[in-house]
Amino acid sequence: MPENDVLRRKFAHRFDLLDTDRDGYVTEADFAELADRLLEGAGEPTSSPKARALRDAKAHYWRTLTELVPADHSGRITKDAFAAALAGSTDPQRISHMVRPSIEADLALADRNDDGIVDSDEFITLYASIGVPAAEAQEAFRTLDRDGDGRLTLDEWLKTAMEFFTSTDPTAPGNRILGRV
Repeated sequence: MPENDVLRRKFAHRFDLLDTDRDGYVTEADFAELADRLLEGAGEPTSSPKARALRDAKAHYWRTLTELVPADHSGRITKDAFAAALAGSTDPQRISHMVRPSIEADLALADRNDDGIVDSDEFITLYASIGVPAAEAQEAFRTLDRDGDGRLTLDEWLKTAMEFFTSTDPTAPGNRILGRV
């Protein structure tokens, strides 16, 4: 499979998870809705510091995404534009700048006992709130848990996310970060 096809397929799958209203576009409102779903799924109070951090991180993700993929005059990004632009922009520093705050906020939200570690149950609960079935979330957790200790750290999550966004290897473990592609 050509390298660009691997990336486009992964990014099309990512787009589908981000398009919360299923209208065929990703917008700033989709990122806000994603944050709301995550908060609800985690049972996090909407006025908590974790909630504010999550909303800020998703807003950052949107802003930096639109630097890579300009939105149309209505503030929307199509799936094709999303996949093509991300497939053409695999600069690790730029990608990290875009996704790191979101991953940090996701980990903090999932980490219910605030020990800096996410266990399998916490992870599955977080992923269920965005529509990833439990079996796929468990598979994703095993992929992220690089050392196999049953605990997910920020470094493990970031490493796997960066692999998702930059690797053209169709068998790379990072391809499973969001469930089956």
